[in-house]
Amino acid sequence: MRIGIIGSGALGSVVGCLLLEAGIETVMIERDPDEVRLIEEHGLWIEGVSGERRVYPAIVADAGRAGKVDLAVVLVKSYDTQSTIPVLKRILSDDGAILTLQNGVGNYEILNDAFPGRVLLGITTMGAMTLGPGRHRHTGFGDTHLGEAAGIVLERTRRVGSILEKMNSGPVHVVENATGCVWSKLIINAGINAPATLLRVRNGDLPAAPAGRELIHQVVEECMRVIEAKGITLIFDDPEGRVIAVCEGTAPNICSMFQDILAGRRTEIDFINGAVADEGEKVGVKTPVNRTLALLIRSLESLADRRVPDR
Repeated sequence: MRIGIIGSGALGSVVGCLLLEAGIETVMIERDPDEVRLIEEHGLWIEGVSGERRVYPAIVADAGRAGKVDLAVVLVKSYDTQSTIPVLKRILSDDGAILTLQNGVGNYEILNDAFPGRVLLGITTMGAMTLGPGRHRHTGFGDTHLGEAAGIVLERTRRVGSILEKMNSGPVHVVENATGCVWSKLIINAGINAPATLLRVRNGDLPAAPAGRELIHQVVEECMRVIEAKGITLIFDDPEGRVIAVCEGTAPNICSMFQDILAGRRTEIDFINGAVADEGEKVGVKTPVNRTLALLIRSLESLADRRVPDR
């Protein structure tokens, strides 16, 4: 199986290098030609839990030079998912499949509209962070869950699962409830990212005060009303407790959304709390807390150049 990695950010780079090191033919597609030139000349520096090394992957900016792939793993930011469709049309083999392991909800729908019946969805708790151009840290091993939106396990899903297992970066689970997996991760992101970003705190500080716990409670409560209205089953009990446990288990971390704001980057808010609000409207569930959090993060992005400096 030949694999294409769409997006050479932190996680895409780590996944691509782990697959390459496992002997899987892999090509990375990155739209930034400067990043491609840097990696072609100097390789990718990967450090962290899987060791320190320099890896020289096949990487292209022009999808026409990538060749055909049997599986495309989409790891771009959710707001860039739509832009991957022309790339996927050029590189995907006639019977090739697509796997999205992105944050939030909505990515599967965008991809499946363009490639009906060819998209798998899933989540991963593998950790990675960017240190600089061409330099990334593999911050943690983690579980990966993947499956079909139809709730069945096909032979192609098992094949993809067996390929991902070769990365040796944590257990890989081929599941029937892939949609539930995606919403389970969404509820954690919704409960942590926007609140921690707006309060400018590390993950562990968010539930440390009663007000922070109440904010988590209200976000999760709205999410659960939407989830129940949609007939989705999560992969864990006590979602509020799970959000708090993740906060405490990653206590020193600055969440990815907060990192995006600090770096002046766009966030994935429209696919997290914004998506909860949008899905709530579709099923007749009011979500004022999630909608307000989404509005505040969008305002934070758009007013970045007018912010009063810290004193």
